[in-house]
Amino acid sequence: MKQVNVIDSLRSFAALSVCMYHFICTTTGLVFPKTVFDIFYYGQYGVFVFFIISGFIIPWSMYQNNYKLNSVLKFIAKRFIRLEPPYIISIILILTIIFIKSKFHLGIDQIGELNAERIGLHFGYLINFFPQYKWLNNVYWTLAIEFQYYLVTALMFVLYVNKKLFVRIMAYLLCFAMAYMIPDPGLNHYPGYAPLFLFGISIFQYKAKIINSVECIIVIIACFIYNYAFINHAFAYCGLGTAAIILWFSEIKVPVLNRLGKMSYSIYLIHPIIGAAVINLLCKYATGTIQKTLIIFVGLIVTFISSFIMYLLVEKPSKKLSSKIKL
Repeated sequence: MKQVNVIDSLRSFAALSVCMYHFICTTTGLVFPKTVFDIFYYGQYGVFVFFIISGFIIPWSMYQNNYKLNSVLKFIAKRFIRLEPPYIISIILILTIIFIKSKFHLGIDQIGELNAERIGLHFGYLINFFPQYKWLNNVYWTLAIEFQYYLVTALMFVLYVNKKLFVRIMAYLLCFAMAYMIPDPGLNHYPGYAPLFLFGISIFQYKAKIINSVECIIVIIACFIYNYAFINHAFAYCGLGTAAIILWFSEIKVPVLNRLGKMSYSIYLIHPIIGAAVINLLCKYATGTIQKTLIIFVGLIVTFISSFIMYLLVEKPSKKLSSKIKL
């Protein structure tokens, strides 16, 4: 499959942004000055960058692999095998940490009641449909959105690549209609994010020469206006900025960011479990800005090391296994 170099750098940027947001803005007992908090508060929007990247890279991969509608099950299996093993390991890590804390009385996790039903729902990314339960890891809700996107894209792909303008327009309108008809105030389901993913889908169409630059720009502008007016200003700006980078700087390759981007999924899964745990343990020793900064740095290093191990032992093999499934 033809590579778009900047994607890994964007993944790395998105993962690090979310990392820093969680470490600085949501870690218990580690309080930074308001200016620092305000700056890193925007790191949470790295999640939306991931959505736009998926909007582009998933149909791009499907197109490169000659996806057909009768390959739906193979496509879903391919994505499931790619994402599920690291996800399952991260769940096991969380449950292990909860058990150790409980066994040795190391503190109480604010994670809610644990039962077989709640844990089982995680494996199908279904917690979003059961408001009585919370995710074990506060980043898992985005994986549910992503998986819903895969299911919808498996069915709508034939519309995105159709040569008839009318059919493509219907596909675009359907994305906006989903967001309008199924509002998502709780940020729980794919339809509310469809106009955000559409930023990436339109770039795929342009890069695959399915649409021309005029149609691509019109769709991007429509996505910006809809997100700005009806959903969230942050969605609109993240979409426009990410789209511009993929369109005009696709060949940029930042070595360090690219390397981190390869294991961005592991970083994303691990940082709230291990990195945040280390920071929580050390924060009681922080008395000033320098100590707090060092603790954040230690949290990042531990996150990178544990994510690298996860990538080598789990994510890379699952990626390799997934690649063996031909559409």
